[in-house]
Amino acid sequence: MAHADADAGDLPPPPAKKKKSPAEEEAEKRRKKLTPGSLMKGLIRSGGGDATPAEGDQVIVHCTTRTIDGIIVNSTRREHGGKGVPLRFVLGKSKMILGFAEGFPTMLMGEIAMFKMKPQIHYAEEDCPVTAPDGFPKDDELQFEIEMLDFFKAKIVAEDLGVVKKIIDEGKGWETPREPYEVTAR
Repeated sequence: MAHADADAGDLPPPPAKKKKSPAEEEAEKRRKKLTPGSLMKGLIRSGGGDATPAEGDQVIVHCTTRTIDGIIVNSTRREHGGKGVPLRFVLGKSKMILGFAEGFPTMLMGEIAMFKMKPQIHYAEEDCPVTAPDGFPKDDELQFEIEMLDFFKAKIVAEDLGVVKKIIDEGKGWETPREPYEVTAR
């Protein structure tokens, strides 16, 4: 009499599921908050090329935030009361609102887009990783005008993202700089 166990040993083991990092799990959990119509993009000026930023890229953007009525509540641009200093984020590493995390990877270099966001995907998001400035209308639907100034492959040098290395050309080989080589940083 044959045992049922004998045939079970002939089957290959089930494929192992790839373990997700805590950051990947968190990003997946946040993406579930996206609902139809919660993030909408309108193109103001098309960008150049066909490359878009990917995870690990540093993006440099200007951002002007408006209410649905068109009232500017925050901006990086001087002409709108800002300091003129663009924002810098490393996709997948920097703390940012969900609308930015989903919207930036859709943009081309030089593109200007208007992102209309429901409160649950900007500063009113439950457990939002960034806090809204004082007096900010975080419970309102807002429009974020984003200009993609630049993006590039980046390597995190300091964990607090205070130092990010721009990768112009990926190095080859195992050597690191040593005498008589010189490394210049600015």
